[in-house]
Amino acid sequence: MKILEYNERNNSLKLHIENEDDLWLIHLIISKGDTVIARTTRDVSMGNDSRRVPMIVELQVEFSEFQPFTSRLRIHGIVRDAPEKYGIKGSHHTINLDIGNEIIIIKQWTKHLLEKIKKQASRRSNVMIVLTDQDELLIAIPMEQGIRILTEKDISNAMNEDESLEKPAIEVAKEVEQYVNQYSPDAIILAGPGPFKELVKAKLNVKAKIYLDSVSSASRAGLNEILKRDVIDQVMNEYQVSMAAKELERALLLMAQGSNLVTYGIEEVERASSIGAIKTLLVSDDILTVDNEGTRNRVEAIMENVENSNGRIIIVPKDSTIYYQLRNFGGLLALLRFRIN
Repeated sequence: MKILEYNERNNSLKLHIENEDDLWLIHLIISKGDTVIARTTRDVSMGNDSRRVPMIVELQVEFSEFQPFTSRLRIHGIVRDAPEKYGIKGSHHTINLDIGNEIIIIKQWTKHLLEKIKKQASRRSNVMIVLTDQDELLIAIPMEQGIRILTEKDISNAMNEDESLEKPAIEVAKEVEQYVNQYSPDAIILAGPGPFKELVKAKLNVKAKIYLDSVSSASRAGLNEILKRDVIDQVMNEYQVSMAAKELERALLLMAQGSNLVTYGIEEVERASSIGAIKTLLVSDDILTVDNEGTRNRVEAIMENVENSNGRIIIVPKDSTIYYQLRNFGGLLALLRFRIN
């Protein structure tokens, strides 16, 4: 994401979309009543015919839709401004925002929301996780919206028991290289339960830096192990899913010990945020996209309180490995600096 222009006087922010996570963040940020301006197309009557015409429209947002791991955000709303000759003011319209597009968002920007945009704009690290042994292969891309599994398969048929591991290592390396060419990661975490990963590394011809690690299996269980380790922090210092998994594990441990340094649910978290007691706040992303404007406003106010008291906020996407655990706590869970009555 690139910030092209910010006009504090009229609360307008112009952005250039560079990847899928940018679209996901915009989906979380815009809400009903906001104004967006973007290039779009629309069917327009031309005498007895109609054709799809490109134009720039100003839309008052009703709601937005985003399918995880896709490159399109749909923003629905009412046209407030458009070229007069097309006569579409006041009508419903949908802007399809894609990678490479630009958008102007006009809303009441809070410090927290602007910081989220700035962090996304400064984020450049991109990592690929490859888990493999002679029987299994899993390749994934960690994203802000969750873990995108690129491939997950059994490779046991690629070799016979009396053959060396040379051939399957070459095949795995070729497949990894194909995904590297497609996603251009800055780094690769290559892990597995045995020495096979080292054979694969020797066969890889990529520019990305490769980190070797060990896991119990080349499966989703092994992926969860990687997400809880410091190797992720080395590669992606701000990676949300890794941090969220660690913080939730810490919170569950504190609760098991009967500690009062954890609270959850909107009422209790709201009270803790009002007195600056929250050190870390976990928020499920669907709370930020709820149709209930009152609930969303309360959650955004909580987040702003946490931000103002120098707390840390981690948004947990629906495709995260810990999403459903967090939903069991109402979608809001806080680790506290001090105990509250």
